[in-house]
Amino acid sequence: MMMLVCFLFVTASLVNGQDYLTCLRNSDAFAGINPQDTASNIRGPPGYPGKRGSPGDRGLQGDKGSKAEPGSSDREEIRRLRADLLSETQALINDAIRPLQDKISRLCQVAESGWYTPSNGYQYRLTETQQNWQESRRLCQAMGGDLAAVGMRNVAIERKLLTEVIKSVRNVWIGLNDISREGQWMWIDDVRAAEGNVNWSAGEPNNFGNEDCAVVNRPSYNGAVDVPCSLTKFALCEKIITDNCQ
Repeated sequence: MMMLVCFLFVTASLVNGQDYLTCLRNSDAFAGINPQDTASNIRGPPGYPGKRGSPGDRGLQGDKGSKAEPGSSDREEIRRLRADLLSETQALINDAIRPLQDKISRLCQVAESGWYTPSNGYQYRLTETQQNWQESRRLCQAMGGDLAAVGMRNVAIERKLLTEVIKSVRNVWIGLNDISREGQWMWIDDVRAAEGNVNWSAGEPNNFGNEDCAVVNRPSYNGAVDVPCSLTKFALCEKIITDNCQ
């Protein structure tokens, strides 16, 4: 009975080690049992759960996955955006350099002494003698140009030439005629005369008395007039400005 009581004591509580040893000394039934073995093999009731430990260190980041290929619609959008970007960039560049190009052009293309330039790349002057149309043309050619044609096809330039060069001089030869074929007026640079590039005076050309060559009048008159090529008149010469920077 002592053995059972002591056994129950041992298994019920191992909190008081002194009671456990006392029980073993007083009980013959435990004579052959090693107290060390008995204590290690007997498990008491479970204790309260311990506090939760702190989180461990964060693991290493995994390798980055491969990038997915863009779909066909995405590729089209990318191409469109690139094209738009290129176009806008080129427009910005052109806008930025245009003033510089104009400035360089003005510095490089300087009219010769005695010539007037309306900033169209050509220079103009009146002849100092009155001659017929053919002779006047040869005179302009001898000065490196020809009878005025390019400037006379531009309304704004024509107005400048009338006010700045011709001024009060009446009936000045220009490079316009229908000598080769009656009624088919041609500029000397082989541009056919048409509405929009000839400022004819009202009722002109009328070919009154075999009038095959054209003249322009002072600013108080309106437009070109056809007259006989044999008349002697001053002429308006036109010459391209040489680029001094080339």
